[in-house]
Amino acid sequence: MSKDQYIYPAVFTKESEHLSIAFPDLPECKASADNVEEGFANAKEALALHLYGLEENGEIIPEPSEVVGIQTGENQFVTLIETWMPPFRKKMENQAVKKTLTIPKWLDDAAKDADLNYSRILQDALKDELNIDENDHSFSVQEKLNKQLKKVKKSLRDLSKIRVHVNMADDANKDEPDQNMNLIKNEIDNVKKELSEVAERLKNSEEYQRLNEKLNRLLDKLNR
Repeated sequence: MSKDQYIYPAVFTKESEHLSIAFPDLPECKASADNVEEGFANAKEALALHLYGLEENGEIIPEPSEVVGIQTGENQFVTLIETWMPPFRKKMENQAVKKTLTIPKWLDDAAKDADLNYSRILQDALKDELNIDENDHSFSVQEKLNKQLKKVKKSLRDLSKIRVHVNMADDANKDEPDQNMNLIKNEIDNVKKELSEVAERLKNSEEYQRLNEKLNRLLDKLNR
């Protein structure tokens, strides 16, 4: 189970031109430095990076040994190294990751002519597709679905108002059937059907906006 704070004993060894640092409980975690001050900083960074890797891979993180139980040799000393993981995890999650993008040459040429930033466009597209806010890096699927559900419920309430409005218009004009009015009503029914499908998917906000704008245009026609 991961923790926010870890403290492990480290063995500093003075060699001919530098220091080497090792963690008895974490054999693969090592660091080096030119002096003791730099050694503490590098050991802390190496410990955080190694533990982060264990967390990400779901591996068991061993308990730290007691300092008094660690034997040292000549030119060695033992000290405790502490690392606070939350800021380090955030740093690792926000680091840039290279991705290979394949697009047609003509599209690449057009993008270059327009001086577009591929990285920024890809990030914006992914955030939009996943419904992630710019400052919301934690991303809760349930929370996003709840927000989208509220939007759809509001849309359905608006549709109920539209239905009343259309019915009132029908009553006012029942003696003079209007073919154009019937066509508009059919279009409204089609849009309502599309909105119901959007309510099932709950993830394509762009499609929701398009349908909402289409409804508004139809309402404008009705009001003329």
